[in-house]
Amino acid sequence: MSQRPYMIGIAGGSCSGKSSIARRLSGLVEGQLGVLGVDSYYHDFSGVPENEIEVDVPEALDHELLIAQLTDLAAGRSVDRPVYDYRTHSRRAGEGLRMDPGDCVVVEGLFALYWEEVRDLLDLSVFITVDHDAALMRRVERDLRERGRTEASVRAQYSDKVRPNFERFVEPTMHLADLVVSGLDPVEVSARMILDRMPRE
Repeated sequence: MSQRPYMIGIAGGSCSGKSSIARRLSGLVEGQLGVLGVDSYYHDFSGVPENEIEVDVPEALDHELLIAQLTDLAAGRSVDRPVYDYRTHSRRAGEGLRMDPGDCVVVEGLFALYWEEVRDLLDLSVFITVDHDAALMRRVERDLRERGRTEASVRAQYSDKVRPNFERFVEPTMHLADLVVSGLDPVEVSARMILDRMPRE
């Protein structure tokens, strides 16, 4: 069994820069760093009409599997995390991505700090802030490029679901974070602020 990895949770609103900062950390941290996206744990919504799918709420996620796999990683055990397809809103059956605990695990996603069981496993918790105008602009660009959406549908979803659910479920977790950084700062700056809070060998 491997040594327990250092566990970091990075939460924040949609398109605040969570994934970019997590990826940059992987290039700064000495040793092996793995990134676990909370989005991978969405329930399978295949067959559900698009307008009925609610992904920006905690209930949309299989949090029990997330907690179980994070517990394994924290104990030094490898896991096969699920693979989620955003275009079809489905979990790819029979597929899983092998993840080894390594030296550091970054858990990133809207609800990375939402569940107490997850927070209890973390050594460092981070929240990324960003204003809604910037977040919406980034989300439009991403969803048009990666998820086959239209700009009108992205804007409607943001105003009707994403923003209100952020304010209800995600924003309150900012007060549970050890460190708050701005998603408008350069990724390098934010990543190094996190690095500075990590223990040195």
